[in-house]
Amino acid sequence: MYRYFGTTADMGVVAEGETLEEAFREAARALMDLMVDIDTVEKRIERKIIVKSEDLYSLLYDFLTELLIIRDSEGIVFSDFQIRIEREGDGYRLECIAYGEELDREKHRPKEEVKAITYHKMEIEKKNGKYVIKYIVDI
Repeated sequence: MYRYFGTTADMGVVAEGETLEEAFREAARALMDLMVDIDTVEKRIERKIIVKSEDLYSLLYDFLTELLIIRDSEGIVFSDFQIRIEREGDGYRLECIAYGEELDREKHRPKEEVKAITYHKMEIEKKNGKYVIKYIVDI
């Protein structure tokens, strides 16, 4: 599950999941759904994404930023994600298989142009047995 909250010139996202991986998945789906109608994105391409970071906040930032880079440089949008997060040394490692296809402006109906992910007001916490992620994007 995910939902949005408004901020000045930005958009906030709240993503929830039973596990940390599920919350990261919902955070990624929310990011993509801000940019295109993800219900129209078919699983024609599988992309393996590996991110290593020193903490969970950096891991989230780096993962979401990587999705923006792929969209901008290769024109690929995603609709679903299989994610595994593990401790690695002093940090974390995220492995993801992202499913999507090349952007088709007629089919996918572009929405907002997301410029960047921010650390501003970023939160990752466990509440009432669920993981809750909050982050803000610059649009």
